[in-house]
Amino acid sequence: MTELESKSSKNNKDNAIDIMDINAMPAKTWYWLGVNSAELSWNKNGESLLGEKAFTLNAGRKYEDVIISYSDIKSEFNHDRIVINAAEGSEMTLITRLDMSYNMRLYFDIKIGKNAKLKLIELCKVGDNTIYSDIDTTCDEGGEFELIHMFTGMKRLKDDKKEGKIYSNVKVDLVGDKSDFRYDMGYLAQGNDIFDYNIIVNHIGKKTNCEITANGALRDSAHKIFRGTIDFKTGSSNSTGAETETVLMLGDDVVNKTVPVILCSEENVSGTHGASIGELDEETLFYFESRGIDKAVAEDIMARASIERLSGLIENEKVKEIIEDILKDVLGK
Repeated sequence: MTELESKSSKNNKDNAIDIMDINAMPAKTWYWLGVNSAELSWNKNGESLLGEKAFTLNAGRKYEDVIISYSDIKSEFNHDRIVINAAEGSEMTLITRLDMSYNMRLYFDIKIGKNAKLKLIELCKVGDNTIYSDIDTTCDEGGEFELIHMFTGMKRLKDDKKEGKIYSNVKVDLVGDKSDFRYDMGYLAQGNDIFDYNIIVNHIGKKTNCEITANGALRDSAHKIFRGTIDFKTGSSNSTGAETETVLMLGDDVVNKTVPVILCSEENVSGTHGASIGELDEETLFYFESRGIDKAVAEDIMARASIERLSGLIENEKVKEIIEDILKDVLGK
């Protein structure tokens, strides 16, 4: 296993803030819903460029897991780019950890070759800062891309006005026949956190497949937008796609917007989407209370479950320990 530490290489003191239009849906809906795109406030001129990281995976080779940690950043605004070229039959798992109190833009440029396999795991804990992750991926014939996202905010006191913001933009082009994309997300937004996600899967090749699963909880006054677009392009016959989201509402002031979309210009395809949104029901609360567990602890248990589920999808024991440490930090033992 390899672990890399990223450090700032420059510090520009220009404090001008730019407004960047991000997370745009490919097919717009009613503007009054406020979901067509998002705005990112950012100091582009004053950000530190951390240096591009490039991974070239040789054909037929299976690589050790790589962990990239951004825990040693000192600048207020930061920008990094990760490039991955996975040749035919190669395989690797890359883990990025953003557990920080500084602002970060992280871009991925990923190309997955024929029958290659790439797993990307992003672990993000946001405080009083902004994280923006932008992932652009192309899959060739038989290529497999698995993406696991864990996003959480800090537990806060009632009078704490700070807010953490996480923006995530994912675009996957399933170009080759029988290419596959699987996405799993677990999240917990707390306090005044704002979580904003945009996932676009373009089915281009024949017999392609995608599965999008998101589970999370919102508490206090947190806001969350989830956009999931599955687009069956002309020529993507016999392809399948499915997306589901389960949202647990744990506060009277939380705001949730879930926007599942299926676009189709090919006849012989199968696409499904759905969402389950609600509070802890009386039956579940009674179950906990009958075992001496009050409502507050029950909510923590249920919120934790959304993220702990991801550990079952991860083989790396060190990554599992990182997830558990983060959960202890934001929810306690």
